[in-house]
Amino acid sequence: MIEVRGIHPRRILTWNRPGIHYAVRIFMGTTMLWVILRKVAGSHAIWAVISLIIVTEPDVTTALATFKSRISNTLLGCAAGLFCLLVAGPHDWMLPVALTVTAAISTWLTKMEVSWRIAPIAAAIIMASGLAAHSKASGLEAAFQRTGEVFLGGATALVVAWALSRFWMPDSTGQKQQSLN
Repeated sequence: MIEVRGIHPRRILTWNRPGIHYAVRIFMGTTMLWVILRKVAGSHAIWAVISLIIVTEPDVTTALATFKSRISNTLLGCAAGLFCLLVAGPHDWMLPVALTVTAAISTWLTKMEVSWRIAPIAAAIIMASGLAAHSKASGLEAAFQRTGEVFLGGATALVVAWALSRFWMPDSTGQKQQSLN
């Protein structure tokens, strides 16, 4: 085998098993999503892929908790963005108001700090869609599309985590040993 910069390929495979496991999960999930959304639905799969990456975990229980948080915050953000868009209309001044209100609600309802960003991002996407098209209907369409893709991406991450957990779990001890060296 060829060594690159003094690193033998076999050493990489044993040294970074969690990283390889993560890369395989991302490859499997992204491939599934791209085929489903691009070929079947004719849609770009970017929000589904982002959700897949966020939810991807080797442990199914952790992936499920992340999935639930992702979905609830996406629904919250879409609902808040739609509410502001439908009540006030597609006006520039509503964007900071919608995002501030959404962030406040998210921090109050969600215990996972890392998830606080998801709701305002979803609200921003909904508001921006309505502002760009000067239409409330565009925001509604964006809300349904985003929520559907986020759900599909998260569900795909769960399926991949479950399938891989049946025959391959990364060795966390290898990761701990490397951090000690």
